[in-house]
Amino acid sequence: MNITIRHAAISDAHAIADAEREIAKEPGFLCSQPFELTDENVINTISAFLKNKNGVYFVAENKTQIVGHAFLEPLHLQSLRHVADLNIVVHSGWQKKGIGTILLEHLIDWAKNSNAIEKIQLNVRASNIAAISFYKKMGFEEEGRLKNRLKVKDRYIDDIIMGLDLRDNLCEKSLLKSAGI
Repeated sequence: MNITIRHAAISDAHAIADAEREIAKEPGFLCSQPFELTDENVINTISAFLKNKNGVYFVAENKTQIVGHAFLEPLHLQSLRHVADLNIVVHSGWQKKGIGTILLEHLIDWAKNSNAIEKIQLNVRASNIAAISFYKKMGFEEEGRLKNRLKVKDRYIDDIIMGLDLRDNLCEKSLLKSAGI
């Protein structure tokens, strides 16, 4: 397996939206319902990143097949611009092959080199144990919990807020701590 990371292009929108629609069929992984994940929305998102250049949107490819995608979107208010929201998706059938790690490492490197992003934050469903474990392995820490935030049919799921502080090599310290070093 040879994974390549590159910037997302408008031509990637259909493959990205299809992958998200597939994952959204399984309740509790994404907030969106499959019908809410349109090609047009993905085109608009990629276009905004290409136009504004203040965040980054990557895709992971195996040969010519997109197998994952992720982006960092800096917050807009002046006092929050040092924080970027993370969105990362490893496409169905490609989980547990290291693709999420490769994507996230690229995003963290990009953020560190941006001279603007000092913190990465994300929301993850409390029911997504594998994702929570992955983020902790990558140095993220739980910072809060939004109780009963998602309603899936007749049940509620908490959203966990996690963050990774990139200042003063705290990321490396967290990775060493999580590795037991």
